[in-house]
Amino acid sequence: MSSPSLKLYRLRGIFIVYYILKSIAGAVIAFGVLRPIAVGRYGLQEWSPGALAVFSLAITALILWLAWLVFGQLLQRRNWARVLLLVIGWLTVISAIASLLLAPQASAMGSWLSRWVAPLGLDWQKLLAYDRVQKVFELLFWGYLISVLQFDQAVRDEFFPGPDAKDAPPER
Repeated sequence: MSSPSLKLYRLRGIFIVYYILKSIAGAVIAFGVLRPIAVGRYGLQEWSPGALAVFSLAITALILWLAWLVFGQLLQRRNWARVLLLVIGWLTVISAIASLLLAPQASAMGSWLSRWVAPLGLDWQKLLAYDRVQKVFELLFWGYLISVLQFDQAVRDEFFPGPDAKDAPPER
């Protein structure tokens, strides 16, 4: 297997691990933070905690399946998949940087908001801390994806074969 192919397969594997771990951590944090709302007097009476967990798992599986399809197209050297992942990556990186830069202001607002939502029993500071950790991991993964798909010359050449390549379209 060539080095660009290995990098693309590794990228898909890292994404799957990243997304599964992020989803599990997010579900645990969300359940811990939002449990007072879900089971308290503000809860959704028609949704049991088990139903919410199954619904969350189904959405996570759907997103993972869609990502698997896009990464499959990426492995077949479809440039639209590369561009789609780069757009998602750049938007995620910009969002994560903005969120981390605005974190001190969010903490100030968090103290105000935590008093406002205190009757609900939410742990606002715990939620903000999780959000910051999640943003750091988003920066790491999506930054790696951008570096591989956009700045690695060998990988880029896989998506734009030269005229002497055997799979290149005939010139007119």
